[in-house]
Amino acid sequence: MWAKDNNFETTLTTAVWHVHILVTTECGSFMFRRRRSRRETRRRKPSEDTLTATASTVAEEGTARQKSARARRRRSRKTTLDSTEEKSKRKTRSAETTIDVTQQERRKKAQAVHPEVEKAVSNFIKYTTETAGIDGLRKECRAVLDFKPQPGTYEKFKACPQLNRYPAVPCLDATRVVLQPSEDSTNDYIHANKVKLEKAEREFILTQGPKSNTIEDFWKMIFQAIMLCNFYEEGTQSCEEFWPTDSGAYKYYGKMFVNNKRIDHMDQYDVYTLEVLPDGCSNSILTRLAHCTTWPEKAVPTSGRMVLRLIRWTQQLEPGSVTLLCSAGVGRTGTFVAIDAVCTRLFKGYEGKVKDIVMDIRRQRALSIHNELQYFFVYSTVLDYIRAKLPKYHSKVSKFYAELSKV
Repeated sequence: MWAKDNNFETTLTTAVWHVHILVTTECGSFMFRRRRSRRETRRRKPSEDTLTATASTVAEEGTARQKSARARRRRSRKTTLDSTEEKSKRKTRSAETTIDVTQQERRKKAQAVHPEVEKAVSNFIKYTTETAGIDGLRKECRAVLDFKPQPGTYEKFKACPQLNRYPAVPCLDATRVVLQPSEDSTNDYIHANKVKLEKAEREFILTQGPKSNTIEDFWKMIFQAIMLCNFYEEGTQSCEEFWPTDSGAYKYYGKMFVNNKRIDHMDQYDVYTLEVLPDGCSNSILTRLAHCTTWPEKAVPTSGRMVLRLIRWTQQLEPGSVTLLCSAGVGRTGTFVAIDAVCTRLFKGYEGKVKDIVMDIRRQRALSIHNELQYFFVYSTVLDYIRAKLPKYHSKVSKFYAELSKV
């Protein structure tokens, strides 16, 4: 401990050494004088008490210096620590202030709405809740369901009845998906139509649930797939099991090899990552298929949140067509596209007229959205999306949303 204070170590050593020299010198002088002459004045021999007191005094002085040095070091360390803590506190306060300011700025930006978006959303809410109301939406729905596209030819559909699931649901010639003929098949028909809407993010393909004799054709067409039905509904087969549903399983459908690479279980739907490889081809493709099991046929889910999650999922996919399928490929698939289109248009600052959008879908995929429940579900889900994105409209929308949900 003392080695850290050179002055203190030197002082203490010198003091002790001086005591020893003093004692030795006094004793030696006393003895020498006694031998020379006893008559000489005797120098008083230092007593043991004097020597002890001297040594004690020096030791006390050394102890005092030691305590003083320790106290100085403690004060120095405390000052350093206090200074470090204060700097750390200042940095923490500064960081917290920076984070708070940054978070506030982000909230303001998130809450900031472009004037065009504000106008589009405000007009949609006003029309839905005030101008039209429940009765107005009913009249609007009837007009849409009576709409028939022109031209509405479907000759290829009539020529291939064995490839159609429902004879009463036609596949329009103008927008049908044309398959590329192969060496062993000249067929270019599948019950599927392309749907591309103005201001939309991507193109959709709407198709019926594959039959046993159309699974191979389906995989020839597929890029991305969202399946909105179950294999069996209300005791009737609505779709063939057209992919291996177990992770790691694979299967051949005609000359199309399909391998289940992975399954991700989401809230209310599952996502399958599938490898698709045509026979004789060395380059496989990966496609993802979302299977929703909570959307009943001819009805609607209890909440539109699941549909909004699926829409967000499709928006995160790579560019390309998204294939939607349900039993007939017109009800749930058409409803999904309509919701996506209205939400996209509104939040880009464009008009989101449900009637016009649904009629545009029906021009490309016959009979899309075929009952009032599905039509009202488009409105209720869009309103749900608005009140989630823009809380300022929450109270204005919620009352009408509750009424609409009871219809």
